[in-house]
Amino acid sequence: MKKLTRLILAASVLSAVPLICAAAGPTPGLYEYTMKMNMPGMPAGAGGMPPQVIQRCLTAKEIETKGYGSPPKDSDCQVKDMNESGGQFSYKIACTKPQKMDGTVKGSFTATGITMDMTMAMEGMTMTQSTTARRLGDCKQ
Repeated sequence: MKKLTRLILAASVLSAVPLICAAAGPTPGLYEYTMKMNMPGMPAGAGGMPPQVIQRCLTAKEIETKGYGSPPKDSDCQVKDMNESGGQFSYKIACTKPQKMDGTVKGSFTATGITMDMTMAMEGMTMTQSTTARRLGDCKQ
């Protein structure tokens, strides 16, 4: 179970803060991300987990370089097949350690928000995650 928790964390880190964006993408600033995860067989009512909310400062450099959150140290997760057009994006996530996991991500962005849906397959189970992000204002120094 500990391995599975770390794997879910790796997937969440990679997907929770996607910074796929073009020149007319999200505006730098403080964003609030709401993540809803569902994994059949997990506690919290029919596989649904309570939504997780984080706040994160999205910098101009991150937007320019299309950065991603870093996976945990024991993970080799990689982002592949990235596509972006007209405010829509998609990519794949592939990991082999700490265990095999493959996923697809699709979403959209505006100047003040990001929405995305992710599906991850691992060890005979599938996890889905929906994320929305909205700009709250400027980052606090």
